[in-house]
Amino acid sequence: MTTSATADISDGPRIVSVDSTTNSGNADGTDEYTVEYLGDGVVEINGYTVAPTPCHEVAVDGIHRSKYGDVVDLSLESGSGFCMTVLAGLTYTVRLEYATEPRDVLVSVPDTA
Repeated sequence: MTTSATADISDGPRIVSVDSTTNSGNADGTDEYTVEYLGDGVVEINGYTVAPTPCHEVAVDGIHRSKYGDVVDLSLESGSGFCMTVLAGLTYTVRLEYATEPRDVLVSVPDTA
């Protein structure tokens, strides 16, 4: 899934891609993420959260600047159709691209589980 959200800051990053995968067999309830600075302005965020159903995907709602760095606001979007109501582990990767040197990047994940 690729999102069309944009940064709320003029010199912020461009969202290159957003991918997520659910696993209904693993939903331990602990949110975690890592940020990797790959060079040439590219930043990759890899994380894990819990979704209310296996039909959810991660989306980027936007990016805003805080005194600590650029905050990537994530949300969970549900697909259409029938879906079992069972907690699901959700792994995601978000790739950002800065035109200049990237700032510190933080992630805000919704508390839905």
